[in-house]
Amino acid sequence: MKLLSGILTGLTGGLQLYSGVKRLFGGRDRRADRIMANARAAEQAWYKRNYYNDYFNSSMARAAMKRVEDTLSKNSGQNRAYAAVTGATPETTLAQNEQGLNTMESMMTNLAAQESDRRSSVDAQHLQNQSSLYEQELKNLTYDDTGVDPNLKGGLSLIDKAIEGVNWGNEFKKLKKEK
Repeated sequence: MKLLSGILTGLTGGLQLYSGVKRLFGGRDRRADRIMANARAAEQAWYKRNYYNDYFNSSMARAAMKRVEDTLSKNSGQNRAYAAVTGATPETTLAQNEQGLNTMESMMTNLAAQESDRRSSVDAQHLQNQSSLYEQELKNLTYDDTGVDPNLKGGLSLIDKAIEGVNWGNEFKKLKKEK
């Protein structure tokens, strides 16, 4: 029975040693590498989609520009009607229309500022996402490095115990004497 126990302990140690050596030289699981590569690609796609999209073509920006254009068109018509009734000079009408253009310029400046803020926010999120991915990769590598040693040490220890537990040569003599 002691012989069987020693052999099984040796086999267990050998398998654990094999597992540790395989992990040491085989590297990480290929699935983990693919998952990290997919995560990096998805994050990069998100960044490109959000950072480089056309903000001025967004529904919010188009709606704001449409409201200002409608207001300018309405005010321009009112200014022409007012000039026709009061006999105002063309210069007066142009000055009134210039106020509308200043409104449009102010709205476009605000949209550009919002776009700049949005891009800064996307950039900050991108840096945070990249940092998280790098931290995860570092954790994986650290786990790989620390996971190899216990398997190797455990395997060698079990093989050592199995070798010590077997009384080489004398076991077979005892078996022959018992028969």
